Amino acid sequence: MHKQSIAIDLDEVLNNLHEVWLDQYNNDFNDNLKSTDIHSWEICNYIKPEARNHMFDYLLKPNFFLNLKCQPHSQEVTKWLSQYFDLYIVTAYQYQVCRDKAEWVSKHYPHIDIKNIIFCNNKGLIKTDYLIDDGGHNCEAFTGISLLFNSSHNQYLKDKYKRVNNWLDIKEYFEEVINH
Repeated sequence: MHKQSIAIDLDEVLNNLHEVWLDQYNNDFNDNLKSTDIHSWEICNYIKPEARNHMFDYLLKPNFFLNLKCQPHSQEVTKWLSQYFDLYIVTAYQYQVCRDKAEWVSKHYPHIDIKNIIFCNNKGLIKTDYLIDDGGHNCEAFTGISLLFNSSHNQYLKDKYKRVNNWLDIKEYFEEVINH
């Protein structure tokens, strides 16, 4: 029997990127920016002007991605999903961090085959049945069914996509898919 497939975004969907990223920014630039203060995809609109040329450098530091935590319940829910669906991790490509991202996925999600990590900056090219992502632009480009992982930076989309608040919501959604 053919399994349906799910593409899952890595940053802020499987990991806690913003928590670590903003901690480093706040420490270096004496700020107190929180994820809940960010209301669009353009993070540079919310940081101090003098930090704009440095903000993305944090993400390129060796081992940055190795220190991230998993989103609550993501490990057990993806393990459960892997029984019913082919799972793919789809994450932004920056050649400096591909190895670290792959190592992080391998460590925290050993039930997802390392060959199923796709580095891609245009998720419209991904042809899975479902996409779970926090970026509205990624959901817009995707041609399958998009689940928008809830975040303060995507509230402007309101109910344009099926919104999931956490990994338990994702499990509940896919339980219904499986049972129908």
